[in-house]
Amino acid sequence: MSRRVAIVVLLAAVAAVAARVAAPSGAQPAQPSRALACGIERWTIKTLQDRPRLLRAQTTTVGHLISLGRPASLPPTRLPFERHIYSVIARVTLVRSEDDNDFHLVLRSGINHLIAEAPRAPFCTANATAYRKRQMRIARDLVKLCARAHVVGVAFWDFKHGQTGVAPNAIELHPILGFTCLSGAGTPPPPPPLPHGGKCAASYPTVCIPPPPPDLDCADIPFRNFRVRWDVVNPDPHGFDGNRDGVGCQS
Repeated sequence: MSRRVAIVVLLAAVAAVAARVAAPSGAQPAQPSRALACGIERWTIKTLQDRPRLLRAQTTTVGHLISLGRPASLPPTRLPFERHIYSVIARVTLVRSEDDNDFHLVLRSGINHLIAEAPRAPFCTANATAYRKRQMRIARDLVKLCARAHVVGVAFWDFKHGQTGVAPNAIELHPILGFTCLSGAGTPPPPPPLPHGGKCAASYPTVCIPPPPPDLDCADIPFRNFRVRWDVVNPDPHGFDGNRDGVGCQS
């Protein structure tokens, strides 16, 4: 009897070890790479994958668009207003890549501003028509910082969630269907980082500016229109981003 019990205990121990090898403690399912992620929220609308019949482009201004009344609620389907294409002339003060693979632009005209987005076509726009995918791809290849740009895009109502450059009514041009920089070379890229031995303030991720002291002003540095993060410890220690729109020392 004791021999039989010993065999049973040995078999149980072997099975337990095999189970631990097959499924290590704390193992997590593989997560998709963020580099391959597209968006989710109202994504088919943002990328024209619902294949809408869009209206003829209208020339307007940033000021007019941000004055429009916002809908009381946003359904998962396209609103009638979101069939409009608008053409604006504005300054492009920010271009950056987002986690959903969009290029995020901030358009400014005087004190007015709104967001425009260029999806990654055709990777994130698979169900759009071939014509629209081509428009989105060509426009995305052309976007850049520009003192005076002609931007054509589809009207889109977004949710407010602290986006850099969001309009008061959260209207966007999303997606961008056309982009032309009208000011020659546009805004030059920022100079290379300053040699500060790696002591760069975390709030300015695209340039190297040391934290105080001393307290610096825009006149003290060579950088313009650089990104300012507000989600770090001691954000914007030099006060370069007075209006908290995520862009420092705007020119």
